[in-house]
Amino acid sequence: MVVGASNTASNNSLNIEAKADGWSRQSEELSFADLDELKGIPPLEPKSGEEFPLPKWYRSIYRKPLCDLSVEDLCKACRQGIHCEGVVPLVVKRLEAEPLAGEMFEGELLVSLSAISNEYWAAHTKAGRKAEALINRVMELIPDDVRSDANECLQKIKGMR
Repeated sequence: MVVGASNTASNNSLNIEAKADGWSRQSEELSFADLDELKGIPPLEPKSGEEFPLPKWYRSIYRKPLCDLSVEDLCKACRQGIHCEGVVPLVVKRLEAEPLAGEMFEGELLVSLSAISNEYWAAHTKAGRKAEALINRVMELIPDDVRSDANECLQKIKGMR
């Protein structure tokens, strides 16, 4: 698969969360291509023939600024662990504005945070605290069929502190 960087907390991990609020407008203008470049990851190879859906999706958004990604794109990035250091703060920001955001179901974006690795949450405690506070604040708004997933995410984040 051609998909870019994972969400592991490695030594070459970007520190784009270093701003006082954990995120900046400038960071939102970055694309996955920019994040790959900053991490020293080679650019995507030219497409050769037919692609599977995930690499095709990734290629379609590779140069799009993070702030222009749709809820569906952000959900996929979380579920795939792609550039979580750039995606998770944006997801939390979007959820603050619309806690039940989702394409397929209400709360999908929030639930996608449960796919973020333990390593990410352990290395990004500020993002974890923001996500935890957000989930706690909106828990009663979350539909019953999604609440268990939100609780799972909450427990995962709490367990990494």
